[in-house]
Amino acid sequence: MQRNFVEVSDLTPDQRRREIARILADGIVRLRSRAALPTAVTAPPASEKPAASSPNCLEVSGETRLSVHTG
Repeated sequence: MQRNFVEVSDLTPDQRRREIARILADGIVRLRSRAALPTAVTAPPASEKPAASSPNCLEVSGETRLSVHTG
């Protein structure tokens, strides 16, 4: 849905409140519609530990280096 843009300074205080309310309502509708969609990937419960090595995880080598360049 495309909206016409109006300069904020041209709006009365009541029109500004209505516009803010409309924006918030649109956001709530979008949030609720997204919550109704099934998710492809679900996060594991916080109590579960991730596997030691997983193809979906980023891994850091055992040797971490710190380098500082002066310049």
